[in-house]
Amino acid sequence: MKNEGGLGGPVEESAPDSVLMPFSGDIAYSDMVAAMLPLLKLQTKSLTLFHVIETPISAPLDTSEMKDLFAAAEIRIKPLADWLAKQGYRVQIKIAAARHVKDAIVEEAQSSRYSMLFMMKRRKRRGLRSRFTRSVTEEVIRRVKCPVVTVLV
Repeated sequence: MKNEGGLGGPVEESAPDSVLMPFSGDIAYSDMVAAMLPLLKLQTKSLTLFHVIETPISAPLDTSEMKDLFAAAEIRIKPLADWLAKQGYRVQIKIAAARHVKDAIVEEAQSSRYSMLFMMKRRKRRGLRSRFTRSVTEEVIRRVKCPVVTVLV
């Protein structure tokens, strides 16, 4: 289930110079804007903000509750999309429901012609647990073919 919307004018279906940027609802808006500043130096003018709503295996993906979650996610992403549009970018918002965030990001990155993936990475895990698990960012980097730029937030 996907929901697509755009800001800043019509956006071609993932132009070759387009950047895919997964959006996590866990990161504060101010941190997102600060992390975006290096992106402003890139020559691309087309960005896709991609948010994944992770659902348990027992939950159906196509319900009215999911539509409410999609609407709430779009409301959270809109301020960042508006800010990027004011910076001169064509911004497209894509929201997907999936069982695993990393799988949805990899599928989106490989299904379209993105020239780059721009991801926010939280602080590195420490301790014994970090030796046995990988972050979403690490999993995505291993599985996609396009370059991945990570910014520590």
